[in-house]
This record gives sequence, structure tokens and C-alpha cells, in this order.
Amino acid sequence: MKHLLLGFITLALVLSACSREEVVTDLNATDKNMLESFEIKRNSDGSYALTHEIIEGVAVDYSATKIQNEIYFYSDVDAEKHSITQNYNVENNTLNFVFLDENNSKLPRVSILDDNTVEKGGDLGLLDTYSLVFNQDGTAQLDFKVETGVDVAFGYNEAENINDIYLTEGSSTQLNYTQTYNKEADGSLRIDFVQTADKANETKKPRVIID
Repeated sequence: MKHLLLGFITLALVLSACSREEVVTDLNATDKNMLESFEIKRNSDGSYALTHEIIEGVAVDYSATKIQNEIYFYSDVDAEKHSITQNYNVENNTLNFVFLDENNSKLPRVSILDDNTVEKGGDLGLLDTYSLVFNQDGTAQLDFKVETGVDVAFGYNEAENINDIYLTEGSSTQLNYTQTYNKEADGSLRIDFVQTADKANETKKPRVIID
């Protein structure tokens, strides 16, 4: 009888340990993937839209300070996998996004230098719209559309690790472009749109900086 009782106790302990191990494994998986991917897009009116995918069991809160917009992820067993889009205006020529989670994981920080949304007045220069999709594998896909008659060239500034996209008035009939980038070894990525209407007027906006 004693042996039978000991057997039941041992079995209960084993099942309990397995159950705890499964829970820990699930939590660890959630910790690593609270932010699956995200897209930042400049709309045709000059505003920006942030769209991000989150997995089941993760909820999100948004807050803003004078210098940055914070996106905070935390565990919630009732949350379902879904996509969320938030719209933002550019103020003080800068738009900053900071991703945070309850585990203090190393998540991206994105800074965009662009003209203030309310000052654009529908004039976006040579670049119409663009979007950047950031993937978990460290790559970023850039899709952008230019005005009619704009020539596009791609370059790389090795001294400053900047991916340059040169937009100049020309005769090209192509409007839509796609480019894929890999982050630097330190996890950073910088993309500059260099717009040149003529030799005397060159602007480097928008600029996108990820670290």
C-alpha cells in the first residue's frame, strides 16, 4: 500500500513539473516574439501610419511624450493575434517610435526626419509615398512611389553607413520601386532620400534611422 501511495505521489510530481515546464516554455516563446513585424508608411497627405503584428497572448498600450511615441507590449492571456494601425503627424520635423516590452527586450527605435505634416500642404516633393516593412530576420523592405518624370538611383555612403536614394527631375516613366535592405552588424539601418530639383537645391528628407 505504501509503494502504491508513493507511486501516485511521484506521478503527481512529474505531471506538475511537466505542466510548469510547458507554461515556462510558452511564456519564453511569447517573450521572444511580442513584436513580430511592423510597417511604417508615409501617406499621400504627409501623415504617417504605423502598422504592427502581435501574437496571441500579447496586448499593447500607446503613450506619447514631447519627443517620442512609445509602444509597450505586455502579456495578456485573453489577447488574440491581430494587426493594429495607428496614425501620426510629424511635429518639429521629427517622428520617433520606441518599442518596449515588460521583459526589457532589445526592441527597435525608429526616428524619421521629415517636414511637418501640416506644413506640407499637399506638396511632397519628388517622393509621393513610401513604406518600410521590418521583419524579424533583420531585413527591411522599402516600397516607394515617385512623381512622373523622376529619375531614381541607389547608392551607399560607406563612411557613414547610409543607404542613399537619389531622386532627380528627369524623364523616367517608372513610378514604383522596391528595395530590400539588411541591417548593419550593430542592428542599425539608415535610409536617406536625397531629392534634387536642381544643383542649388538638395534636400535629404525624409530620413529614416533605426537602431
